[in-house]
Amino acid sequence: MSKEPTLERAKKKFEARTSEIKEKYERKIRGLEEKIEKHKKERDAGLIEAEKQYREGFFFAFKSVLGEEDYNWLCKWLVKNKEKEIEEADKRREKKRADELEKMSVEDYLFWYFYDPKVEERLKKDMEQSKPEEVKRLSFILSKLRLEKQRLSRTRLDTLPYRE
Repeated sequence: MSKEPTLERAKKKFEARTSEIKEKYERKIRGLEEKIEKHKKERDAGLIEAEKQYREGFFFAFKSVLGEEDYNWLCKWLVKNKEKEIEEADKRREKKRADELEKMSVEDYLFWYFYDPKVEERLKKDMEQSKPEEVKRLSFILSKLRLEKQRLSRTRLDTLPYRE
């Protein structure tokens, strides 16, 4: 057999080289994808930690603004409110929503409730269904939150999630 280049040999050499190049870059791509996944996991862990710290600050701020007694009363009121919401979701056959509410801790529900941009509307609706003494106490608590919000807006440190 002759060592002269033939079309067949040239084609095999070309295919071997293209295969080699493809394999090399597929390895590089797999390595980069693994790094991307690692970075995504690190990012997600960082976001979870940041939210955890934010929530801790949120609860600390709420407790310090309201005081221990009003904070505890508000939590009890929210537990009753959450139970009503669960019943309403069950009546509307919203099993997923009812399950989500069931799984929420009091702190999670407090955070979710007051972080809602439509908290004023929700509170008005919920206060209509509350007893007069509860409405009075809620109004007092809301006035405390409003005063704190005004104080913070003057100092430009407005970090409370409560919105008007």
